This record gives sequence, structure tokens and C-alpha cells, in this order.
Amino acid sequence: MVTSTKSSSDIFYRVLAAVAMIVPMLLVFAAGTLPEGTGERGHLIVYGHGALFVVLATGVVLRAVYTWGFNRALQKLPTRSRIVHVTA
Repeated sequence: MVTSTKSSSDIFYRVLAAVAMIVPMLLVFAAGTLPEGTGERGHLIVYGHGALFVVLATGVVLRAVYTWGFNRALQKLPTRSRIVHVTA
């Protein structure tokens, strides 16, 4: 018997973590291409991180609602204890 804690939803959390790490680096690289002194660099980084936060928060909320919906649906299904087997 093998006990496994691997879940099929692990990919979601890996992608979420990758996005949270990679996007700020890309924002800094993109800000580095803008000219100095115009203030656009700071705006790009600040608003970019704000947009990143909104995307990550939306993903977490959607994932929670998705899981909550499946848990509610599974609770409505009949369990094995309610099934009565009758032999002929």
C-alpha cells in the first residue's frame, strides 16, 4: 500500500508561485528600458505590482470558490452507507 499526498491541484499552486516570482522581475527589466527622470519607471513598477496583486488574489479566490463548490456537491451525493443491497 502506498500513501501519497500528491494532489492533482498542485500544478495550480506551482503556477501561482511562478507568476508571483517571475512577474516582478519582468517589471523591473521593463522599467529599466524606460528613460530616467520621467517618473514612468516608478509608475510602471507600482501599478504593475498592483495589477499582479489583483491577478493573484483573483486566482486564489476563484480557486477557493471552485473547491468550495465541489465540496458542497460531494456532500449532496449519496454515500455508501445509504445504499442498501438486496439479494434476489
